[in-house]
Amino acid sequence: YNDNSLFPDVLEQERAYDEQNLSKALYNHIWLGHFYDEVENSIIPVDWFDAAIDAHTKLGFKGEGAVVAAFDPSDEGADSKGFVVRHGSIIKDVAELATGDAADGIDWALDRAMSSGADWFTWDCDGLGVALKREVEKGLQGKKIDYSMFKGSQEPEHPNEAYEPSDANDKAKKKTNKETFLNRRAQYYWKLRDRFFNTYKAVVKGEYINPDDMISLDPGIECLDQLRAEVCRIPLKRNNNGKIQIMSKLEMSKKPYELPSPNMADALMMSCFTPQ
Repeated sequence: YNDNSLFPDVLEQERAYDEQNLSKALYNHIWLGHFYDEVENSIIPVDWFDAAIDAHTKLGFKGEGAVVAAFDPSDEGADSKGFVVRHGSIIKDVAELATGDAADGIDWALDRAMSSGADWFTWDCDGLGVALKREVEKGLQGKKIDYSMFKGSQEPEHPNEAYEPSDANDKAKKKTNKETFLNRRAQYYWKLRDRFFNTYKAVVKGEYINPDDMISLDPGIECLDQLRAEVCRIPLKRNNNGKIQIMSKLEMSKKPYELPSPNMADALMMSCFTPQ
């Protein structure tokens, strides 16, 4: 609209109304020509994602604690491989590999993990990932990197502990992790969601939030736009028993979504793993 010298007043009234009432993502799509990075029932809005870009500089905190590398494998074909490095609350590296088989992918991921100084390496072992354990053990032999397999289909971690959502108003209504989440994948995506929401509250709303509970995306990450498209297109699936469930990659690939596999988003989710 701002490139149209003949933009009429009647449309300006509509634009101003949309700016106040639509989500930032939808407004930018309609009036500024941006790609629309959100889908219906998305668990992480674009506004939250954008607030997290360089949040550590905006808020003045540094990466502290373990360096965790996370890898989402795939075999040959259209599905890419995703990789993420997190240092404390700062995401330092995000990358994808579109070529090669599963063995090529694990070699690539282990090399990146070691060059990043990772303390921990975790990867998705649902599906073909379970066969990569021997490759990981061999690749990390003699290295000071611990590893763990992430199985999203398992029950939530610490099932009997109370889940404390970042937006809870009534602490008396808290439920256990087992009562809240369908599986570990849903639990970890919600951890990621909570980090983004906490960061949004700190950056945009000016609330004090412990940096350990936030997430910051290094602005030097080359694939930030693609990562935004993946992260902000993760739909919540309604569960008959009221548990939080995340739509599977297969379901996302079908109508009405028809979305590509979110491999970097899955790696980002798995990077929320907390070494014990």
